[in-house]
Amino acid sequence: MKFFIFIFLLFASSIEADLLVSFVKKSSLPYDFSASNYDNSSSNYDNSISNYDNSPSNYDNSESNYDNSSSNYDNGSSGDKRLILKENGQSYRVGYYVRADNGIINFFSVKGKRLFYNTGKGVAVFHGKKGFFCGVLGTVNGTYQLALTEKGKQVLMLAQ
Repeated sequence: MKFFIFIFLLFASSIEADLLVSFVKKSSLPYDFSASNYDNSSSNYDNSISNYDNSPSNYDNSESNYDNSSSNYDNGSSGDKRLILKENGQSYRVGYYVRADNGIINFFSVKGKRLFYNTGKGVAVFHGKKGFFCGVLGTVNGTYQLALTEKGKQVLMLAQ
């Protein structure tokens, strides 16, 4: 598999446009972006699903919060925070993302199910309900993307 170069963007928390989704092998991630790095580990309390800031039971992250709802026009097919997957020359909307007031970036399926979250403090992306490592936010081939590992890809595909 082609080696991906990831560059952390200091202002990664300022994403405000459609976001491409790509897939990477977890083993191809450099240490700075891997789950082996404590900064990206789900065992780090700052990243943990047990941390109320990251929890799906926190209303800021909740699927029942209208700001996060698929019924909200901003999160729909005409919104500007869509998750886009490109395959075989086609583009598919596979979800959307919402920045919560607490700084967490939540990623939802098109049906409004919380799939992933990013704490807003680093590059790692975690499963929205169980908190395990699913990928990173970073630059892949010159484009800022949500790069999902094999587990992240599985979560995304099961939600479609």
